[in-house]
This record gives sequence, C-alpha cells and structure tokens, in this order.
Amino acid sequence: MAVEPSPGPGSEAARQMGGEEPLRLLTQLVAAAPVNLEDPIHRRWEKPNYLRTADAIVRAARGAGLATRIYDPLVDGDAGGDLHGINRPNVIIDLDVGARDTVLVLAHYDVVPVPAEQRARWKSPPHTLTYRSDGRLYGRGSNDDLGSGVVAALTALRHLAEEKVLPRNVRLLVCCDEETGGQGGIDAVKEHDAQLPPDDPERFLRAEVALIPDGSPETTAGSSGVAFLQGSFERPVPLSETLEYGEALVRLHDLARGWRSVYLSPDWPDRHAPEPVLTGRASLTQFDLTEARLAPEAVGLLAAHAETDAANQIARAVTLIFGGPSPGLEALVRELPSLLEPPFRIETSGASALPAAPGTRAIQVVGEATHGGYPHRGYNPLPATIALLRRAARRGLLDDRALGVSTFTVDLRLIPEMELDAGLSAALGQVRAWSSAHAPLARLEAPAERCRPGYALPIDHPAAKQLERILRATLGAEGISGEYGGTDASSLRGLTTPHGAPLPALVFGSMDPASHIHDAEESLDPRLFAGVVATIERFVKEA
Repeated sequence: MAVEPSPGPGSEAARQMGGEEPLRLLTQLVAAAPVNLEDPIHRRWEKPNYLRTADAIVRAARGAGLATRIYDPLVDGDAGGDLHGINRPNVIIDLDVGARDTVLVLAHYDVVPVPAEQRARWKSPPHTLTYRSDGRLYGRGSNDDLGSGVVAALTALRHLAEEKVLPRNVRLLVCCDEETGGQGGIDAVKEHDAQLPPDDPERFLRAEVALIPDGSPETTAGSSGVAFLQGSFERPVPLSETLEYGEALVRLHDLARGWRSVYLSPDWPDRHAPEPVLTGRASLTQFDLTEARLAPEAVGLLAAHAETDAANQIARAVTLIFGGPSPGLEALVRELPSLLEPPFRIETSGASALPAAPGTRAIQVVGEATHGGYPHRGYNPLPATIALLRRAARRGLLDDRALGVSTFTVDLRLIPEMELDAGLSAALGQVRAWSSAHAPLARLEAPAERCRPGYALPIDHPAAKQLERILRATLGAEGISGEYGGTDASSLRGLTTPHGAPLPALVFGSMDPASHIHDAEESLDPRLFAGVVATIERFVKEA
C-alpha cells in the first residue's frame, strides 16, 4: 500500500475528526514521542520526551481557554528518590462552570517503545502521524492513548467550553507512566490526594464519575489487574536450568486461566478469546540470555532476546545467537525448522537489538505480536522458543550445560474482581514452590510499583447504563463487558465521590480490531475518534 503524506488543512481526516486543530495536535504529540521504557532488571528507566509532550498539551489546553496546571511528583511531591531523577509531569485541565457535580476524564500520554524488530514492519515512520488511503492515521500513540484519550478529550472540552450552560464541571487528567504501572502518574496523583482531607478542594480526583477513553468502543465496567513479575537467578546457571525455569513461568498461564470473571469478553468469539468471559492470563513477555560461555568444541546458545522493550508487549520474534565449530553450528541451524511447530517459523534476516559477532549464527523464532493483556490475539514465540531449544538439546544438536545470565518478565493479568494479594500469592507461590524443588537459585519478584489490582463496577450501575446508551448512538457499540488489558480504572479502585459513594470508572475508546495497539502499524480511525469526542460531550451534558 502506498504511503501518502501526513494530512494537512482541509484533509478528509481533519473533516472526520471535527477540524484541523485535533489533527494538528495529534500530529504534534505523535512527533513528540513520549516513549516510556522501564526495565528494572537491567536498570533502564528512559522517558526522554515527557516534558515537551506535557508542554504541548498545556499549550493546547490554555489556547482553548481552559484552566491548566502541572503536578510533577519529582518537583511537587516527596517521591523523588523512587523516580530515578526523571520528571513525571501530569496535566490537570479544568472546565469549571460552578456546577455541583464533576465528570473526571482520565487519559495518558506515555506510549510504548518501538523496538528494533518493529521498525522494518512500519510502512511509515512510527513517530510521524501519516494518513493512508485506507482512511486511517498511523503512528505510535495515534490511538493508545494520544488519539483515543488525550486529543479526543481535549477536543470534547473545547467544544463543551463553547456551551452557554453545562450541568457538570469537567476535569481532564492527563497522566504519564500508565504503560508501566502508573508510579509517577495516577499513583502519584493518588498519593498527593491521600495527604489531604477527604473534602479538600485541592484533591485532584474529586468527581462523581470517571470516564477513561483508553479502550475499545464497548462500555467497559471491569478492568483487569496487572503485575509484572521479574524472574532471574542468583548467579549464572546452565542453559538447561534456564529453560526449565522458563517453562515453569509459562505454566503460570494454566493457573491464571482458572480465574473466571463475571464480566463478558469483548473478544468472544470473533477475536479468538478462549472463553466468553474474562479469565486471568500470564504471558512470558521478556527473556534475555547473556554472558554465555561455551566449551571450545561445543555448539550452544550464546545470547537470546525477545524483541520488545515493553513488559506489556508480546514480541513478534525471539532472536537466538548460536556459536561453536562450523560443522555442528550449520547442522543445528539446518535442523531447527523441523523441530518447531506451526504457526511459528524461523527467519534468518530479521532486525534485532542483539548484535551477532562474526563466526556466530543468528536466527529468529517468529510468531505474531500483541498486547500483553491479549495473548489470544497473537502467537507468543517465547514458549515455542523454549520448547525448541529443549528439543535441540535432547537431540544432541546443542550443549545446554553452558553457564549464562538469564532474566525473564511475566505479564500477569488478574480478573477485575480479584484481590491483588490473592493473585500474587497464587502465582508466586506456584513458581517458588517449583523453584525450591528444581531450581534453588531461581528468583521471582513482584515489585509493588509494577503491580495494581483490578477494578470492578456493577454491570447495572446507572453510569454504565448511561454510557452504554450513548455509545450505541455514537460508536454503534452495545453491551457492557470487561477489559482484558487493564487500564487506569484499576488505579481508581477504593476512591469515593465527594458524597462518599464508590467512584464509578468506565472505559471505552476508539481501539478497534485494526488498531494494532503496541505493535507495528498502530493506527486510528478518525471516525471512531469523532465518536469518542461525541461520547464525552453527551455524557457531560446528560446530567
């Protein structure tokens, strides 16, 4: 498909989005590239463009006459020691009409990284918003959540500000760090509020209802909890032990699948969901092997890397680098395809963040990438890779005795109504029990800042029914379901309205099946964007 230039004034995309301003702002934010990378195992915290992105949002809001301020816990809070010296600006935008009630709209501006493997699969630069002949806008964050959330909400507020009378105030909170658990974002905002009296007007999260335009078009009343589990060893171990531990982590999915929710699956049956209701999920998303040392005459694995920089992204490919004497090395590479079960395949020329030294051989085990919360939408190559390596070792094609340093990450999703402690206790308990019997050097941790519980709102809640009715008109969506991926709704669990009732939080958005969230070719349908804008406006005006 030919790539067309980014849209300009008067384009069809601008018309569908309701004008040039939303398109201009979305173009600017995608270009700002507010990438959020956290890799505690390898001590990487990279958020290079937060400040300029927040500044662009502030300028757009103030240009529309909206009261705007910044809350940065590094500057304004007391958590600087935990934030690695990185600014975490959160933008608070108010449309205060003096009404008794307030609608909170919660969005996030951080986006997942574009790993090396993805770049060749983008037909246009990922940080340049590009309009194509299929009528969609392509770019990292075009949908999640710069388009569906930030720009759509700002556009709705700009329209609402032109109304003579509104029955509700609106507060838009645009946070950072959502993709990695919310530590410097919504969690920091909650910590700010927790230091103030319940009725203090300086609390940021004061509202009667929260809308979160960070999902699919359906009304979502329950959001999955999430924990990013970190696996490692106390010291280098043989490859055989690494692979056995990896298999133990893969088996966590069997445990999680037994957790069944009352919420319906929005993916059933069209998008390969395994059940008509939400279940728990556990996906091995990251695996790295380094510092492997082979015996002089051995053929073995020197390094491995799942081609993703995000713990909540299932990679398309896993890169493996083998070394050893040439005859055995060539025999290994020749035999590997016969040991791999479909739909997975082996490629020898894929892009990778892992360099291959002269005299080594690099291959990739290729599956299909997807968001970590939606493993049924893709094919995770990591379990297939572990099985492949074990088969090759059993056939004598590679030596699995070589010591190496290995690390893993598991994206664990809890059903919305499950307590975080219960899910973590079950998952950590299963793996640790296995480790004590089979791999005493193995470690599995669940850092608190990378875990959050689910959120469960009664399906018959009046706010859910109101949103369902509106979405039927604006986006053609019917029904009330749960959310696989987990959103900031889970961070609002336990909060109350100014009247003391539990704060209802509802997720919806423009993330349709063609959006490719977190993967190459992420895109936004401008018509769905307009539907999100209209939904927010109608919800606010229907007191």
